[in-house]
Amino acid sequence: MTGGESSSDLRERTASAYIVWPLAVLDLLRDRPDATDWSRVHVRQAFVFGILAALGYLVLLALPLLIVLAIPGVGLTPVVWIYALGLFADLIGAFALFGLAMTFREKTLHGELFTIPLVSPIADWLARLTS
Repeated sequence: MTGGESSSDLRERTASAYIVWPLAVLDLLRDRPDATDWSRVHVRQAFVFGILAALGYLVLLALPLLIVLAIPGVGLTPVVWIYALGLFADLIGAFALFGLAMTFREKTLHGELFTIPLVSPIADWLARLTS
């Protein structure tokens, strides 16, 4: 295996962590011998992005219930409409998060080093905490 293939492999594995964030957990738990500073930054960012995206999506999923609970005595028809709109918002949220993850994956595949608002500062704090 040549060095270019190894670099390509590392880049692909690191980029995939943005789509499937549990892969980032595996890379965080065991420091791979071929890992670089560049890949470690992306693995931490992918981990934090995955956690925040999952938590944000859970809140979006629970939003219709929270709205219904906040309005006492709401009738059946409004509840159905609230949940229908909630389902629509869930679909939009899922596509938006998937689009963001694919964008980050593409940038990583091209070897870019980038920051993600809210995510990168937490990932940097995580790096300082673990070192």
